[in-house]
Amino acid sequence: MAMTADRKHFLLRRLHSLSGLAPIGGFLLFHFYENGKVLQGPEVWTESAEAIAAIPLPLLLSVEVFVLYIPILFHGLYGLYIVRTAKPNFSSYPYMHNYFYTLQRLSGVLAFLFIGFHVGSTRLRYYFTGAHADFEYMQQTMANPLLLGVYMLGVVASVFHFANGVWGFSVTWGVTVGPRAQRVLHAACMAVFAGMSLLGVNILLAFKG
Repeated sequence: MAMTADRKHFLLRRLHSLSGLAPIGGFLLFHFYENGKVLQGPEVWTESAEAIAAIPLPLLLSVEVFVLYIPILFHGLYGLYIVRTAKPNFSSYPYMHNYFYTLQRLSGVLAFLFIGFHVGSTRLRYYFTGAHADFEYMQQTMANPLLLGVYMLGVVASVFHFANGVWGFSVTWGVTVGPRAQRVLHAACMAVFAGMSLLGVNILLAFKG
């Protein structure tokens, strides 16, 4: 029996929602943990980066492709389709969640573009030239005011998309049922957004030196 268009879209939306939490959201948290070591000093961060770089390339590349790149491409490209078909109505109905509906889609586009830039300037650079994104490279990158601004905007957009997406996931999947539970979770997610944004900016400034 052929799958109807509505059923297909429903399943893709669920898969899109799930992929934003795992593996993409999980990796975002790990990436913060990994790069947060720069706050302990360049040597600590370098030691952690070298440990990951020591993983055999075929294994590392396989993990990156199947755990990161494919899910990110699916989530990002299907997200662009959602943005194209979205119908924001905050001008007619200026309620908080209507604004967050639009911000979620805007932040998703910004995060997708930023991730593409970040992967291209670090991982793809390594694949094609063999040059690691070491501390000196990151320091030079953050010393450029334009690139620092791009990274700050990209990090904040990515964190907002993740934090607000956790709330959306919980509503979509029936984890939070009822207005009060949804309000409490949304407040908690916004607190996570604020805390991670502050941490992310401090990490970038630590690379800048």
